[in-house]
Amino acid sequence: MARLRRSAFFLLFHSSLVRIGEAMSAFRILAPTKLFSPWLLDALRGSLGSEVTVEAYAREEETRNLVSSGSFDLAALPDTMFLPLLQASQLLPLAAALPSALPAEPKFLHHYFDPANQYAWPFGFTLLAIGGRGIPSELPSHWKQLADQRIPFQFPSSALISRFLFAALEHGFPPPPSAVRSQAAPAEPSQGKNARIQVDFVQPLEQRQEGPGWIVRIPAEGSWIRLLHWAIPRGCANPKVAGAALRELYRPGNLGRYTSESFLAVTAREARQVVPAELLQNPNVYPADSLLDRCIFARVDWLPSSSNVG
Repeated sequence: MARLRRSAFFLLFHSSLVRIGEAMSAFRILAPTKLFSPWLLDALRGSLGSEVTVEAYAREEETRNLVSSGSFDLAALPDTMFLPLLQASQLLPLAAALPSALPAEPKFLHHYFDPANQYAWPFGFTLLAIGGRGIPSELPSHWKQLADQRIPFQFPSSALISRFLFAALEHGFPPPPSAVRSQAAPAEPSQGKNARIQVDFVQPLEQRQEGPGWIVRIPAEGSWIRLLHWAIPRGCANPKVAGAALRELYRPGNLGRYTSESFLAVTAREARQVVPAELLQNPNVYPADSLLDRCIFARVDWLPSSSNVG
């Protein structure tokens, strides 16, 4: 009888420890830098009833190893990362976490890297642009103006995007798949690192806002789109909790607010009601549909399989 009581006590004690461990385990998020503000973390903590931690990454090239580490329950990733992650079976289907689809405008769905949006759901986008200080007439208006390299410029922060850019500078925009495939990753010259002109996505260029005379311009012939998505890494401890986090992240008030704070254009129309008017009227952040129709993805499926990892 005493042995049975000790066994029962041990089982009760063990199950209590498991419950305490579950309560203390943090929900882990991987996201780009500057995406999460304290208010958003508080909203998620309140919704999930648990601690939430965020690890920020600065370069998309970092994300494959981070996602594959098994250390995250949710990840915000650019379109360029999904094909290699899916090929490596590193993502869980969203249906494991969500009973129904999240909000999004149709034009941001069903793209080459995840045609049925089984693994990736969009939340914000930004376009590659040219930024610099000076008068508008001094800033290049077209990609071809950078082609002869007489105008020094800082390369995009993404080495992958630089590869696509230089294929276009040599062959015209949009570059054909063969030009992208044969384009080596360019090495930035020393004079470019301190150049007045910068090529990068609108999001970081607008965040810099380097004082009076700072201009950001998207070439009229079109550009590259970076479409950011939420996804569930294979290392997610509890997909149902990830689903609850996604529902909180896609509440229109939350979605419109955190994308706006990050200078991203939101992909769900109902979330635009909380986007500040000055941001909605900024043609770099919210480009006209006619320009957006001329924008393309950096198609990693055009690259040799050994280099399509972002």
